[in-house]
Amino acid sequence: MPKMNILLCGGGTGGHYYPLMAIKEDLHSKSDFCFSFIGAKKGIESSKIHSESIPFKLISISGLNRKVSIKSLFENIIVGINIIIGFFHVLIFFTKQKPNLVISTGGYPSFLPLQVARILKVPYVLHEQNSYPGVVTKFFSKNAKAVFLGFKDAEKYLNKTNTIFSGNPVLLHESKSININMNNDLRTLLVFGGSQGSQFLNQKIKIALENDKLDFINVIWIVGKNNYESLKHLKRKNIIIYDYCNEMSSLYQNVDLVLSRSGAMTIAELIKFEKPSILVPFKFSSENHQHFNAKFLQDNFCSKLIEEDDFNDETFVSTLKNLSKDDRILDSMKTNFKNVNIPDTLSIISSFIMEKKYAL
Repeated sequence: MPKMNILLCGGGTGGHYYPLMAIKEDLHSKSDFCFSFIGAKKGIESSKIHSESIPFKLISISGLNRKVSIKSLFENIIVGINIIIGFFHVLIFFTKQKPNLVISTGGYPSFLPLQVARILKVPYVLHEQNSYPGVVTKFFSKNAKAVFLGFKDAEKYLNKTNTIFSGNPVLLHESKSININMNNDLRTLLVFGGSQGSQFLNQKIKIALENDKLDFINVIWIVGKNNYESLKHLKRKNIIIYDYCNEMSSLYQNVDLVLSRSGAMTIAELIKFEKPSILVPFKFSSENHQHFNAKFLQDNFCSKLIEEDDFNDETFVSTLKNLSKDDRILDSMKTNFKNVNIPDTLSIISSFIMEKKYAL
């Protein structure tokens, strides 16, 4: 039998790219597939995909600017032109790679590959990470061979679709141990805002530190590479500041609770490591999906949800104190993770593809 060619598409952010690479890695360990990849030049994948040693194509495409202004109008005209040019680049790449199957984890870079797959009648499967499906998933779901769901609640938004609840794949390998030299008598808080950091959370933590409001807790703060130089002066005995960290597994194991945004991958990691959290959804996330993601953990009593508009020094510090100083609350939140139904994600996805690979 000839090898099956699988084209991977998805990216823009780590929340779309890393699950795709987790699926690729698992499939590669179970069978001899040939992989290729399509992503965006401006996405996180542009600095990551080279290390995968597979054929790839990066196209000049970005998401639509949903604001109403003259500037956004011109930006969207450029997006339209790039879509037309990108379509032909993608079509040529398909012709060269001859994929038998397309796997997409969404995000704007996956729109054109899926459109070309539909035109050429190449079968495809989707993975939707969020509790509220994104635009790409809703647009292409009805013709997909399967739509794997990170959250079971998402199926109610996808009618006439073959949905399979899989959970979200986590691409976190065992990492080297990090020596955290901090006050052992204090709880430790991990703060981060996704793969590029969060300006909103960074500003709030900065203000809290400048006003000496976090002296009751250790803080490990991942600020993002573009923000490190302006914030590194805030380091002190109980504050560690990183621009980026590749040893997230080790960090999770060294902290007691987390303050973060609520992207789907963050939720999956919090579940995997059973970490209580304070979640602040990005209020401009598409379809407000970060709110629904955070609400999932709050409804399971594993997290506290604070909306951006309600997040102030008083609310944040009081919530953090209540959690960090009460063993009963923290232990209860950790225990509640046992009630969260998370299936064997990669096994479900890989098994479906392996079983159907000659029938898709």
